[in-house]
Amino acid sequence: MKTGDIIKQVKLEVGKNIINLDRIYPLKLDDFKGMNTSFYVNKKPSAAFDTETIYADTIEIECSKASKIDILLGKGYYAEKDEKWTSWFNKKQRWAGGDGIYSFNLTNGRDQFDQKEKATNLFVFGDTLVGRVDELTKRRYEPLLMPNNSLAYLDKDQETVKFHLNTTEKDSVTAFFSIDPKYDVKGTLPQNLVTYDQKQPNDGWLSGFNPKYLWLVFDLAKKTKVTDLEIVNYFSHESKDLSSRGVRIFQLFGSDNEIDWTFVGEYKVEQSFSASNVTRIKIDQEFRYFKFDINPSMAIGNYDENWNEGLFGLKSVKFFDGDRLYRDIHASGSSVLLEEGAKAWIWLQDGAVIKDQLYFFPYTVVQDLNQPEGLQFGIKGISMIKVPIVKERLLHQASYQKQTPFCLHRDGTDFTVGGAVMADTVQAGAKSPGNYIYVYGYKTTFGFRQMIAGRVRPETIELFDTWEFYDGKKWQPDLLQAQGLIDHISTEFSVSKLLDGPYEGKYLAVFTFDTNTAEVAFALGDSPVGPFTDPQVIYITPEQATFGKTTYTYNAKAHPQLSESKSVLVTYNTNTYSFEHNMECADVYNPRFIRFIAT
Repeated sequence: MKTGDIIKQVKLEVGKNIINLDRIYPLKLDDFKGMNTSFYVNKKPSAAFDTETIYADTIEIECSKASKIDILLGKGYYAEKDEKWTSWFNKKQRWAGGDGIYSFNLTNGRDQFDQKEKATNLFVFGDTLVGRVDELTKRRYEPLLMPNNSLAYLDKDQETVKFHLNTTEKDSVTAFFSIDPKYDVKGTLPQNLVTYDQKQPNDGWLSGFNPKYLWLVFDLAKKTKVTDLEIVNYFSHESKDLSSRGVRIFQLFGSDNEIDWTFVGEYKVEQSFSASNVTRIKIDQEFRYFKFDINPSMAIGNYDENWNEGLFGLKSVKFFDGDRLYRDIHASGSSVLLEEGAKAWIWLQDGAVIKDQLYFFPYTVVQDLNQPEGLQFGIKGISMIKVPIVKERLLHQASYQKQTPFCLHRDGTDFTVGGAVMADTVQAGAKSPGNYIYVYGYKTTFGFRQMIAGRVRPETIELFDTWEFYDGKKWQPDLLQAQGLIDHISTEFSVSKLLDGPYEGKYLAVFTFDTNTAEVAFALGDSPVGPFTDPQVIYITPEQATFGKTTYTYNAKAHPQLSESKSVLVTYNTNTYSFEHNMECADVYNPRFIRFIAT
């Protein structure tokens, strides 16, 4: 259909006329000039999308006399199902459902619309169900496995999608990507000292009892100028007496290779009884590694003059260059009181191809049994996983993992990044590339979610203190200053530049309006950080009505490298909060594909 085509011919009667359209269409506002007209999308009033266009699936016209009207198609997009793509992902044996679907061009890393060369594409899934389904009843058979992430490939011939499950030496099904054991820990860890702004405050660091020697090493990822240290000593709200565990004196050393150490000075840390009791130390040094050497003698290395408990601790250590706080720090130590497994797992999110590596930014997730069925998890952090690409396949065995400082909380607002990635680089095929990788996420305050944006040069993507975040006016280094760019964003989404069609040159964000709803929406921006239009709902998912019970749809996103600017391939996930519903109806838990068709 093209702009100006007749969608529907209507005879208008005196009084109120309600016109129901078969989908949400863009309509030209001028066609209704002078008429007493109201527009609706999914039974909610619709506002003008721009000066020319309004989107609607229902039109209400008040008439004083009978007449006729042609409802004409305006400039923009309408959405329709893509049954071919959906059928490829409706599997009933072995791989039997997944969500969190993202895709990547493994041939050359180009992730733009309107590609002329065929490429091998990878699909990744955050969660996966593995088993067998009764073809007649759609009932899932036991055992039903859930290995979390899985992979699929669409080769250059694009004839079918090939699904892959990872297995152990004993042929047991397992995830392709699991959290590195060194990060899958909790307790009184040195890393707690440099993990700031968390929703659940940690316990700081405590040594084991009566250590023979005691040191902490802080790795700042590269040689870094540090003007000041800010230390909060150990304290506990249980009792002021526990502040006796706090470190009293330490010697500071610096190194660039963790072998040759330079003595910087000896410093005293004042006792702390709350987070506001801070010791600020001026050091003006430039090293990659900083080492605290602590005397493990009671009442000398700590404040324990009476209890003889034998523990040494700190609450936090912050490294500054002036007012700039560093966050890309790994801390280790010679002694830890408590270190145990956190039993976390990986949810894959978006990423980018840089040279011959694929970089992901997945969630690190832990179980939370306090949440309702189907939502019993909590976000522990955001990882970065780097995976080599060899002969257009992921060499997952050689992946490298690092924890990011990009999952923060302050004053009732959560900040995370990784839900969408857009490469504005030569390799990605960008027009007039600025040589940045844009990594988007969201900030959530009392359930209200807004899109935020970060960026980094591809050559420093592993150095998190080189990242910048958009504060509404400029790029700056503090994620907590990132300002919302689009309201009602979902946790997974996409941002891509349109190269053709009615919105050529604009940046298309595709998402589910408020994450877990039936409304697939989009917004258009003038740049990678906008300004963006208000969200426009363009498609109502039918699965809730089809499958009933606790079915829900969520996390829509576009796949530009598999699309044209005038025919945008979009996925959304379908699931149910009930495990039994998933067992009795295997058709629920599969990705759905639709297309945004340009008029």
